[in-house]
Amino acid sequence: TTLIGAINVVATYVAILLMDRCGRKTLIMWSSAGMFFSCVVIVLSLLGYFSHYTALGAVATYVSFFEIGLGPIPWLIVAEMFDGRYVTAAMSVSCQLNWACNFFVGLLFPMINKSLGPYSFGPFAVVLLLVFIYAWIWLPETQGTTPEELQEQLVKKNAGTTYHNFDIEGMDSSMLPSQDEWAQAMAALERDEGK
Repeated sequence: TTLIGAINVVATYVAILLMDRCGRKTLIMWSSAGMFFSCVVIVLSLLGYFSHYTALGAVATYVSFFEIGLGPIPWLIVAEMFDGRYVTAAMSVSCQLNWACNFFVGLLFPMINKSLGPYSFGPFAVVLLLVFIYAWIWLPETQGTTPEELQEQLVKKNAGTTYHNFDIEGMDSSMLPSQDEWAQAMAALERDEGK
């Protein structure tokens, strides 16, 4: 655990250096790809195709790739994607989801390990592959953009697409939420409480 902890610390400093140079999306893709291949090597090592030292190297590589992307970047992306008035709620929801997933992974891994044996890192590899595909196709680059610019990019990208009979291009300005929707909601709440 000392070796993995040292690798964790060094990789965190590398992440600090890379974050503003490479972009968030790029680091998420590198991180998920590196972790995916590390999972594959771990499974092959557990099956006896590689030595235990190779498995240890794969675990160290997994931790390194986690620390350059999937460890720190999701926290940045959430803060960069939302307008200042929504960041607190967005960060709270993402933090709760993160810790809920951590809880369930910790709770279920012994059962997964018992059921799948040497293939127990397979489900993680599948999730990492899906993360890579999601980042490649749908995740916008948030580095150097404001939430408003990001919203404009997403509207342009999804122009012509209708979601549940909701046409982004065909919306008129009266359908858009007003700038002071929070104040209106709070005023309505105060009126209801005063009755």
